[in-house]
Amino acid sequence: MKVFATTSSLGTLAVRRGQEACVPAVKAAGCDGIEIRRELFKEHPPDLSALKRRIQDERLVSAYSAPVELWNPNGSLNAEMLDIIVPEALALEAAWLKVSLGHYRPGQSDLTELERYWSRHVPKESALKLTVENDQTPHGGDVRKLQRFFEDCREAGLPVGMTFDAGNWHWTGWDGVEAAEVLRPYVVYIHLKHVETVNGDTVTVPLPEEAGSGWRRIVALLPRDVPRAIEFPVDGGGEDTVEALRRFAAMIAQA
Repeated sequence: MKVFATTSSLGTLAVRRGQEACVPAVKAAGCDGIEIRRELFKEHPPDLSALKRRIQDERLVSAYSAPVELWNPNGSLNAEMLDIIVPEALALEAAWLKVSLGHYRPGQSDLTELERYWSRHVPKESALKLTVENDQTPHGGDVRKLQRFFEDCREAGLPVGMTFDAGNWHWTGWDGVEAAEVLRPYVVYIHLKHVETVNGDTVTVPLPEEAGSGWRRIVALLPRDVPRAIEFPVDGGGEDTVEALRRFAAMIAQA
């Protein structure tokens, strides 16, 4: 079982010292990979060369997360943003580029255009794969819309996988277990976090350790041979940050 850590889970470190500083912490905690977050870069375009070397030196696999919708509001491919984030993912030599669905319209949105775009801009020798996450919006976090998109991709022969975010269903009103049952054939990467409503505010908190917790029921339904990523704040709660990250990584790997 491979476990990744997102740099957003080490938010204090990432903001204070940059995402490059997260790499040795993730390695020291025994994780297999790291997810770099585009929204945490202070400068755009980011300088990815040093970050790539640091990740490779630590022998970690990388994923690149960009807060970008794949399909525009009119149903067209968001090529303008892909022109920016695809080269960044390639420069990082990431294994996955993660985006959200956006406004996919069956029968109108052109999957052939997506296929042509990918073949033109991503070299055949690259390991980069495209993955679409359920986000926190009504259109990008709808189980049926996501299911239709992935079904259409399979029919078209497009190898687009799903990042299944176990916590984002809280925002869109879908049951995470039901979503896992429907979408599991497409899942290639898993985001794990626990979401609660506290005094009217929605907050992301560490995963509960108890047997029978919702996240455990979800991962039991999803493929076991795909990476699971920590996407909740790891501040140690009095522990050293690396030790806390190691403890959560071990818990997730064993679930």
